Amino acid sequence: MKKLIPVLAILLIPCVLHAQQTIGGLASPESAVAYKGGYFVSDIGAKLDATAKDGDGAISYINDKGKLEIFKYFDDTLHAPKGLDIIGNVLYVADIDHLKGYDISSRKKVFDLNLEGGKAILLNDLTKVNDSMLVVTDSFKDHALLVNVQTGAYTALQGSMAVPNGVAYNTKTDELYVCSMGPNLDGTGKIFSKKLHDPNAVFTPLENTPTGVLDGIVLLDDHRLLVSDWIVIKEPVKGNLYVYDLDKKQYTKIEVERGPADIAIDAKQQALLIPQLLDNQLKIVPLKEYGL
Repeated sequence: MKKLIPVLAILLIPCVLHAQQTIGGLASPESAVAYKGGYFVSDIGAKLDATAKDGDGAISYINDKGKLEIFKYFDDTLHAPKGLDIIGNVLYVADIDHLKGYDISSRKKVFDLNLEGGKAILLNDLTKVNDSMLVVTDSFKDHALLVNVQTGAYTALQGSMAVPNGVAYNTKTDELYVCSMGPNLDGTGKIFSKKLHDPNAVFTPLENTPTGVLDGIVLLDDHRLLVSDWIVIKEPVKGNLYVYDLDKKQYTKIEVERGPADIAIDAKQQALLIPQLLDNQLKIVPLKEYGL
């Protein structure tokens, strides 16, 4: 029995990624989310037109071996899918002026909030609030929407931001964070925050916020945010990650490869998911490699 103890100890150690992985074969990947050891990735499409209703978008599935198993997991027309998140067994995706939800097991569409006719222009990132609510940004209307995915009801949150993109929510503090890209994607984007359930709160920039063409945002813990930055939109040669300390109101910079889109955390593997939109691949990096 004593001989089994080391084996059992190994089996009980959490599965943590120890080396970088790069998965190719994608088509302008914009967002990613971890699911039961694998990953879903939104593909804007080979044409890389984030606003066109061209039908060439897809949601891909990467299995737990790090292989692109299915390029188009759901048999439904998508145009330029972007932000992803999961509530229960439903994967939600922002697709221009529709917010759609797909049952992961049946692969059937179970939710479709139609915001055509100017109700939305370019839905971008989204984040779960609770089992019935999520927040989605609209980059071209400069605001964010709180959506009830049970009823389809939605409201615009107070406060304007210039081209909002990534969004993250801290359930413990009720703080909602949004990063923006700046007017005309000029690189003056900031990190904003507000108390989600305070009716009088509006989005305001964080003190000493990093600026840039900010894309994705995640919570590392209750005290730190991680944000991705394209630096420039036209012909970028590199990108940045910023670690923002909410207590100290300071940030540090980590240089990364070009085009880091809507980043995500794989909590089980303790890894960062970086969709490299311009290079058609998903990079998975252990957090410890960045000192996180």
